[in-house]
This record gives sequence, C-alpha cells and structure tokens, in this order.
Amino acid sequence: MTGAAAMGKKAKSFEESEERLTKAVRESAQEIWKAGLGAFSDLQKRARAVEGDRIGHVRETVNSLEKVFEERVTRALESIGVPMRQDINALIDRVDELSRQVEELKALVKKPVKKATTKKA
Repeated sequence: MTGAAAMGKKAKSFEESEERLTKAVRESAQEIWKAGLGAFSDLQKRARAVEGDRIGHVRETVNSLEKVFEERVTRALESIGVPMRQDINALIDRVDELSRQVEELKALVKKPVKKATTKKA
C-alpha cells in the first residue's frame, strides 16, 4: 500500500470514528434529556401530592413571617418617631372636633348680641 492510500484509509477511518462518536454522544444526550424529563415529571407529581398536605403549613409560616416583619418595622419606625396610622387617625379625629367647635363659635359670634337694657326707675 502506498503512502497516499494509507493516508486515505486513515482519514476514512477517522471520519467513521468521528461519526460513531458523534452518534454515540447524540444518543447519550437524548437519553439524558429523556431521563431528566422523566425525573422532572415525577417530581411534579410528588410535589402535587405533597402540596395538599403542606400548603396549610406553608401558608401559616408565611403569615407568621409577615407578622414578625410588620412588628419589627413598626417598632423601628416608632423608635425614630414616625407616627403610626392610629396616631394619624387620632389627629384627624381631633382636627375634625376642633373644626366643629370653631364653626359653632363662628355661628355664635354672628348672632347679634342683645344689649341689656336698664330701665330707669
């Protein structure tokens, strides 16, 4: 066999090996993909089954965390002197009451005051 024929045979052999390797990698990737999809599907089924049992617990935990967060934020705001909603509502009520009293006083001032007449004896 001549050098050129040997090189041609090696090149052909290399191409065949490369094709087999590519095919094997492709098949392996497909198998891995299928296995991954199967595992994901199984996980979804299990999650749905467990979800019903644990959803109440998860909600309770979230509600508890929200309450703790709100309490801590409220304490922090109070510690730096930020008025809370109830403080603002109390001020609004007080302003309304004072406005009502001012209107009543205005009405009294507008009424003509009757002068007391003294009778001469």
